[in-house]
Amino acid sequence: MSHFNLSKAIGLAILSAAVFVFEITLTRIFAIQQFHHFAFVVVSLAVLGFAVSGVLLSLRSLHINLAWICAGFSLWILLAYLTINLLPFDSYSIAWDQKQIWILLLYFTVAGLPFLFAGWVIGAALTLTGVKAYQPYAANLFGSSLGCILALFLLEMLGGERTVLVSAILGTIAGLFFSMRRREVFILGCGLIVITICTCWMPQAFQLKLSPYKPLSIVQLTPDAKHADTRWSASTRIDIVETDSVHVFPGLSLNAGLLPPKQIALFTDGDGPIPITSLSADDPVTQQLAEHMPSGLAYRLRPDAKILILQPGGGLEAILALNSSAEEITLTNDEPLLSELLENEYLDFSQNLLHEPRIRRSHRGSRGTLEAAEQPYDIVIYALIDAFRPVTSGAFSLTENYLLTVESFSRAIDQLATDGLLVVTRWLGTPPAETARTWATLITALNHSGVEDPSSHLIAYRGMRTGTILVGKSPLSSSELKITRDFLRINAYDPIFLPDLEVTELNQYNQLPEDTYHEVYQNLLADFDSTLSNYFYDISPPTDDHPYFFHFFRWSQTREVIASLGLIWQPFGGSGYLVLLALLGLMMMIAIPLAIVPFFILGRDRPSISSIGLRIPLFFAFLGAGYLLVEIPLIQKFTLLLDRPSIALAAVLFSLLLTSGIGSLFSTRIPLKLALMLLFGYLIALIFILPPLISLALPWNEISRFLLASGVIAPAGFLMGIPFVSGLRILEKYSTGFIPWAWSINGAISGITGVIAAIVGLEWGLSTTLMMGACAYILALITNPNRLLQKKI
Repeated sequence: MSHFNLSKAIGLAILSAAVFVFEITLTRIFAIQQFHHFAFVVVSLAVLGFAVSGVLLSLRSLHINLAWICAGFSLWILLAYLTINLLPFDSYSIAWDQKQIWILLLYFTVAGLPFLFAGWVIGAALTLTGVKAYQPYAANLFGSSLGCILALFLLEMLGGERTVLVSAILGTIAGLFFSMRRREVFILGCGLIVITICTCWMPQAFQLKLSPYKPLSIVQLTPDAKHADTRWSASTRIDIVETDSVHVFPGLSLNAGLLPPKQIALFTDGDGPIPITSLSADDPVTQQLAEHMPSGLAYRLRPDAKILILQPGGGLEAILALNSSAEEITLTNDEPLLSELLENEYLDFSQNLLHEPRIRRSHRGSRGTLEAAEQPYDIVIYALIDAFRPVTSGAFSLTENYLLTVESFSRAIDQLATDGLLVVTRWLGTPPAETARTWATLITALNHSGVEDPSSHLIAYRGMRTGTILVGKSPLSSSELKITRDFLRINAYDPIFLPDLEVTELNQYNQLPEDTYHEVYQNLLADFDSTLSNYFYDISPPTDDHPYFFHFFRWSQTREVIASLGLIWQPFGGSGYLVLLALLGLMMMIAIPLAIVPFFILGRDRPSISSIGLRIPLFFAFLGAGYLLVEIPLIQKFTLLLDRPSIALAAVLFSLLLTSGIGSLFSTRIPLKLALMLLFGYLIALIFILPPLISLALPWNEISRFLLASGVIAPAGFLMGIPFVSGLRILEKYSTGFIPWAWSINGAISGITGVIAAIVGLEWGLSTTLMMGACAYILALITNPNRLLQKKI
């Protein structure tokens, strides 16, 4: 391959596309089958697989048959998927069942092997082309960028299972471009036919099996449950279950005394349920529900209102709002698949809800609708469609939520009419977690909106499982507080806070040994900073730069978490944060040897350590760290702009990889030092430019937002594509044959950095992560290996 011809370039591009189709699909499969932790690990598995391939390139002769390695990539995709799907892993019992640890390690090993084979091909191409490594590197990046977009289309058209098989098909096709003999073409062709048949007819072994603890798995155990359908989009899988056993009315008063209406349960990525309710606005049952649901107070206080419902789900809150004689109701479009179901298959079942004349449908998600609002609303409702998530599991610590941030609440308050109301309902927990954080965030949002005394603008109350907070744009009047007390008494809701609350009103109905809710809420109003600092959980207000609403971990909890291992029925025994730390330790144990071993293998016949020094390994290490420390926060930041994480993932990776490929082609014309200096300056500028730019663009249409994201990323991607191949060219001139070492270092450090980026984001925010990425490139500038080459000359 010293002559990197067009056929090999096409083969490498197709293989690179297959890698990213598999990687993105694997993140979706892990998230659906298990929990968010598993999806996060995929990025680290991919880059560590590349690092291992660097070791193999050091050990073996470079005269290897790349067609067979491509075949190995495809074969291991199939074996990995079958292993993950057919071998049961129980995350809830991992704390006391050692067998589950070995199963988990097997999961990650088999899932990482396809990346090893792909990295082997890419690394061999870089090594064999030597000083012209920018050619295969560009082909790799171009193919990878196309794979990101291809994954979205395939997931929507074929679903996750078939998309996995398509990635295996692409790997086999790539092998055909590397084939040199008829026998290879024949065998690969036969393999291609077999995989294609499996993709078209989908044998039972390829149907995705979910953890038995996923809500979807649990509801299917009910005797009358009927799994009606499964729908995939680029960002979500929705399962539809028809059963009389599901009744979802979060916060419904125990005094309601009604027979729950029929509902169909929807599960997104196995979680839920989100109900579609068969009720019309004028049904007597709807009237009863409206009077006995937590949001009913807002409808009493503001009849004939203009209402905005954020995250309307299957439309339950919209039905209640219609019953309140609302003048106009705006529904956001956070999950298009839900709207499609209400528009088509379940149009009659939902009583033509979306065709109701008073319903106005926004074409944007919740944050975009808030930013684009053209009129003030009398009521803005943050509907509760999330399932209850125990704090002790920590399973959603890593999940971004841009709807429950200070900026989101501040914008909602600004969009209210002079006497408008903001309504937020969240799940209760002991000690208070979700509701306490919501309260703290709303206080901060009121302060940002210029309210000096938030206490006169706030009402909070609780039922058995939910807590609700009402925020008034103006101070609440005595007559409004009287209506509030009547509503609470009728529904047996306990007040948590009222501006004129008497102690005797507390803890009357849903009695607790100690009313910790009122204590926490009152303390936050009286001494905000001190209460945040001393509270058991971290309930500091999330922001757009730190959007982790479900991350409650404090270091003071560590002893309790460790003591509970094996004693409580929750995955990982406590905190997603500790899982990250454990993963970081594991990654370091694996990655550091992978970064070192190739040097000693290759160095037997080449310069000693004293000759090379630390400059070269540090340079490639900083490049590997920098790319991930930029890529990950950009994906998270653009999730706000592009509405859904998977869309942001594909958009950022597509733009970053495509422009990096272009940058690599210009690496012979642009000095390495200049590229690194410009890159540092641009990344620092992005830290300050992105927040107002994203806020400005949120109301734009989808295509415009995608183009903006691509345009912002393009300069960074172009400059990020230059240093690696420039370094390879310098390394090859300084000492021929060390490219596998650089390839291994880059992958190993990237594996560690992917976890570090998540930890830094959780602790200090996304801007800090991006700042670290910029600093990594400055350190690469300092360790610039050009000086070694100059000394040699």
